Amino acid sequence: MQLQQFAKLSQKAIWRTGNQIVSYTRVSDPSQFDNTSLESQKKEAEKQAKRKGFTIKKYFGGTAESAKTDERKEFKKMLEYVKRDKTIVAILVYSYERFSRSKNAGYLTRELAKIGVQVLSVFQDVDVTTASGQLQQDIFYAFGNYDNVLRRDKTTRGMIENLRNGFWVASCPFGYTNLNRKEKAKYHKYIINKDGELLKMGFKWKAEGKLNNLDIVQKLRALGSSIEYKSFVRIISNPFYCGFITHSLIPGEVIKGQHPALVPETLFLKANDAVTGNPHKGIAKKFKNKDIPLKSFAKDEFSNTPFTGYLKKGHYYYKTRGKGAAVNERADLLNGLFMKELNKFRIEDKYKTEIAENVSTSLREKLKEKIEGSAAKKRRVTELEKDIESLELRYIKNEIDGELYQKYRVIFQQEKEEIEKEMAKSLFDSSNLESVVKKVIDISCNPLQVWISSDYDDKQRLQYLIFPEGILYNKKERVVRTPRINSVFSCIIDAARISTKNKNGCISECSHNSHLVVPARIELASKV
Repeated sequence: MQLQQFAKLSQKAIWRTGNQIVSYTRVSDPSQFDNTSLESQKKEAEKQAKRKGFTIKKYFGGTAESAKTDERKEFKKMLEYVKRDKTIVAILVYSYERFSRSKNAGYLTRELAKIGVQVLSVFQDVDVTTASGQLQQDIFYAFGNYDNVLRRDKTTRGMIENLRNGFWVASCPFGYTNLNRKEKAKYHKYIINKDGELLKMGFKWKAEGKLNNLDIVQKLRALGSSIEYKSFVRIISNPFYCGFITHSLIPGEVIKGQHPALVPETLFLKANDAVTGNPHKGIAKKFKNKDIPLKSFAKDEFSNTPFTGYLKKGHYYYKTRGKGAAVNERADLLNGLFMKELNKFRIEDKYKTEIAENVSTSLREKLKEKIEGSAAKKRRVTELEKDIESLELRYIKNEIDGELYQKYRVIFQQEKEEIEKEMAKSLFDSSNLESVVKKVIDISCNPLQVWISSDYDDKQRLQYLIFPEGILYNKKERVVRTPRINSVFSCIIDAARISTKNKNGCISECSHNSHLVVPARIELASKV
């Protein structure tokens, strides 16, 4: 019958057949590694598999991963595996809360059902192929999520109480070192470190109003500070530095803190008058507009002065201030030049895998010394952590006095934090190289579209990711220059040359809008 081709397909789940399954185990906290939780979960899973006639083909998890979100590394790896391997009929967990405690747990289970994969529990043994079994499964998920909400509320109430008592509950602010960071908030002890001592001068210069933010940051860095320009306004407008606490958990409240003030309240207020009272000094705190995303990122080539932005008669413009004659340019023109620059990194989706492999190999060779250096830093951090633990043990046993303990604890802690700061500045190391390459490859499939669809902050992140030193603009020639390109993107360009060679040995373009070689500049036609 010819009309048979128009018949509707069944919406009912078609479960995979066979006896091959995977097992997933996890604990929420690394401290639970000390007990037998993971091993018990694995043994119970093996017993259940044997009772049900299943064969565990692969094990996932075996580590500490919070079930509050579904962005867990092992969890995602398992989901990808069962989607690829069509012989897998089920995922076996000890209990449904081990699978997921997020509100998306039911949705994930239904998505797996669409490809015929069941989610089974050792502890809650229900038939998920029936309506009643699916209802029971959803109830177990709901209880897991409810438990999470209760825990979060309890934690939040504790954080609010600490904040109102003057105890800081978030990460240690720049310029301070927390000597008791592993303790509860009320036992934290903050001291002002080297960066903090230098930051005092930053407050003084800001209050005087003679230097702009860029000049202040450059002077601080010349003195040895690790402060970043992008975070300067946020840091200098934080009342923590004059001894007070503010937090989104206590909106509208300013609490006297239990930590030492970096600067007097009068100096803090004067410095922030310079930030908020005069638009020609610093950067307005909330002046983030997606129509002028090249603010600060783009600089005039001759004065090396960053562009700021403004609106005039319905059009946005970029303008330099401070050094030499001001340079003005329409935002849509400069944005257009940058968009053309971005599009030159575009690669075809079909070359992703090949290029990723070539880039990883190339980077490992080029960055061999850096990767080895990163590994050495990690080893040194581990050694320092052991030294601190050993120091604490000796103090507890009264082998050393409190003065000696505090002296060497500060020394070890400061060295550890300095190394960690250096490591944080590195884009990647041997452990996350493939992950970084994958993300960059994904961006390169259509970097222009990623940029266009992003908000102001994400646009800036992408810009600095590809061009760490920003871009330079020559208005006279209407040319954009890129001082430095991220090494990963440079390697992608090199790999793309090889991957897109056609049968005649010629290099073909990845798309009609893209090129494989990034030029030093982009020029507009003289008529524009």
